[in-house]
Amino acid sequence: MEILRVPPYETIAVNFVVPAGYINVDIYARVTDMADLSVQDIEFLDSSTGDDLEISLPGRYDNNYRVELFKIINGTEIEIYEEFYELIRPYVDPNTLGTTASEIAEYTTLELVARSMIDTFVPEGFYNKKITVIGTGNGSDYFSLWEKVYRVFKVYENNQLVYDRSTPELNEHQYSITSDKTAIQKIRDGVVNRYESTAQNLPIAIGDLAYYGYDGVGFPSGYDYTFIVDHGYLTVPADIEYAAKLLIEDLKCGKLDYYKRYITAYNTDQFRIQFDKAMLSGTGNFLVDKILEKYVKNIVKPGII
Repeated sequence: MEILRVPPYETIAVNFVVPAGYINVDIYARVTDMADLSVQDIEFLDSSTGDDLEISLPGRYDNNYRVELFKIINGTEIEIYEEFYELIRPYVDPNTLGTTASEIAEYTTLELVARSMIDTFVPEGFYNKKITVIGTGNGSDYFSLWEKVYRVFKVYENNQLVYDRSTPELNEHQYSITSDKTAIQKIRDGVVNRYESTAQNLPIAIGDLAYYGYDGVGFPSGYDYTFIVDHGYLTVPADIEYAAKLLIEDLKCGKLDYYKRYITAYNTDQFRIQFDKAMLSGTGNFLVDKILEKYVKNIVKPGII
């Protein structure tokens, strides 16, 4: 089920009505955040038929949630209900386009189609998500990023949680995004000689005056890392919002009939019609195509051929 999240991005409540046949039954809900697979457990004790159970989903990010409701009999979970909720920030708020309930419902559908067309040409879309980045340390003080990342929420090093933004008092080290937004760094106190590439393998030892060697890099070679990060667009770009409005208007007015566009040759007597190849590569609106052109990536992931 898709739910549109719009400013001010408050918590979104989903409801479940207890079906017939339940009298004073303990019902449990398990909410799984599909971004990092974290789980929240909720109890609804002494629930009966007709009770309205409200479950809160965070509305801050575009995300998917799995909601399971079950009861426990003799230590075994008995499923009652399961649903997947997709929280999505629209490119244009339908509530700003229509005034009546029927108009808002129509614009909600048109916005979905326009957003899908835009996402066809820019597959990563213009969303703000929590995503998981997995990689291996390269023996330097920087973990390079390909994604558009703003904040680090959690860091797992060799499957051990070493950083959680929500519990700063328990963190031994802090992790942040570098100022040029290209890498994750471990923040250390004092003056540190950073390694921007793999360090020499010098063991720590003691001489006549003091220790020599280096006490380790931020992301040692061979260490496995899992990062939960803030990714994407904090707001929908103004030109993308405008492009979505253009497509919505075209859809509403029937201007995207492809047989009316991209015709390069037309002959009467048997109706010989020739279309330009752009017919299969654009949205049907030339201005929208030019807006999206700057966001299209030719290389999605770095690699070696």
